[in-house]
Amino acid sequence: MPVASRRRLATHAGAQAAGLSVVLSVAGWFGLRWGGIEVALPVFAWVTAVATGAAGVLTAFYVELSVGRRIARVVRVLDAHAKESSLQRLPDLGDDEIGEIGRAVNDLLANLTSLEVRMIEQGQELRHTREELVLKKALGLKSAELEQRLRERALLFDIVRASASEQKLDAVLGDIAARLGKALHLRECMLFLADSETRRLTLRAAYGFERPGELLERIVLFDEDALGKVAQTAELIVLEDLAKLDETFWEPIPQSGSVAILPVVHHGVTTGVMAVTREQTNAFSAMETGLLEAISDQLGLAIRHTQLFDELRRGSQHDDLTGLGNRRLLRIRLEDELHRAERFGQDVSILAIDIDYFKALNDRHGHPTGDASLRKLAGLMTRNLRRIDTIARIGGEEFVVLLPRTNLEEAQGVAEKLRSMVARTEFPGGEGQPGGTLTVSVGAAVLRPEETGADLLARADTALYQAKDQGRNCVVAASQSAGSERSVTRSRI
Repeated sequence: MPVASRRRLATHAGAQAAGLSVVLSVAGWFGLRWGGIEVALPVFAWVTAVATGAAGVLTAFYVELSVGRRIARVVRVLDAHAKESSLQRLPDLGDDEIGEIGRAVNDLLANLTSLEVRMIEQGQELRHTREELVLKKALGLKSAELEQRLRERALLFDIVRASASEQKLDAVLGDIAARLGKALHLRECMLFLADSETRRLTLRAAYGFERPGELLERIVLFDEDALGKVAQTAELIVLEDLAKLDETFWEPIPQSGSVAILPVVHHGVTTGVMAVTREQTNAFSAMETGLLEAISDQLGLAIRHTQLFDELRRGSQHDDLTGLGNRRLLRIRLEDELHRAERFGQDVSILAIDIDYFKALNDRHGHPTGDASLRKLAGLMTRNLRRIDTIARIGGEEFVVLLPRTNLEEAQGVAEKLRSMVARTEFPGGEGQPGGTLTVSVGAAVLRPEETGADLLARADTALYQAKDQGRNCVVAASQSAGSERSVTRSRI
């Protein structure tokens, strides 16, 4: 690549630094004159020119040294592979985002090279087999079989290219599901993403359904049917005849034919599950399952590329002190659960939790003791709630628990369980609290029809303050009547 093109980034950075220096110098000159300090214009112009040039050159040099050269390496390697199918790989570019990109590019190039080699080998195998079958008068049948295998390899290569070119994961997965369904003559093709934190699968792409959009975002827990088992064990499962199963396999699909379920794994981590079906029983041969396993490997690479960017955002969704979610994560999870509740008619409940007399504990023992109590409470709640539940710290001693698939009576039971556990647990500084132990007050609310997430949180907050008014260390359920009073603290949550 041309030197001028390679250094365009550094040149732009240097020009911007020089421009900023000129602006600052002019502002400084006017400032000096306003302050009554006279500076000879030629001298000032000479100093400004020197400073501007130095700033531009130093900035350009730094950008070229720290960023431009590493990006140029990535571009050179990609250009070499595109023009010559080069085996060249990137060296270690560091531990920052450019380093992550470099490692991802190396993974992608390694997969492309492997596929090219396999396609070349298949081509050679086809040529040799044709020569043998001409002698045996069976060229037609064998050629058709090998050509099908080459078409499958070409499909695999197309999937790799699609995963490298698309930016949005849902678009990539939808395109891959459609390609697989048509090329492999599948009845249905489903692609799930796995969340190891909540131990659940979420459907992100579907092919072969009348209204696939209505199925997207459906959830399968890790302890449900064969889909969850594959997510847990990362091992292939083939069900040869769905009609002979004792239990229903994922009710949206017909309970007939056969299904192959494969884990989507990247560097030893299960990131999703792929399930494909056919009308016939015993419909997946060993050769076909081998192809599906290769496809699932490429899916793992595509998913990981997108998740690299998601991980950059994750740090802004958790509380540094307790490791729990923060307000941002709570809003995201609550929005998702409200969407599922509306689509599938499920209950969603909220617990608003506040530590009683926490300010007195901090004043008496100091903030380190208070922080230790907060961390211990966070650990207690995490151990005693489900993986699909979301716990967020929204203030100093205030917490919110999001309970999917939970009605008001069940939410009250969970709240009472947590309240009782806290009262029986020894916390740092708890012996000086009223009653000799640290306690919490809890407000519980369940989603009402046509209610927004803000309204649900406000009713839980109102119930929490009613618990405070009733003497603390108790649980109060929010009223379900449409005319119930809203919390004046609604904007806090």
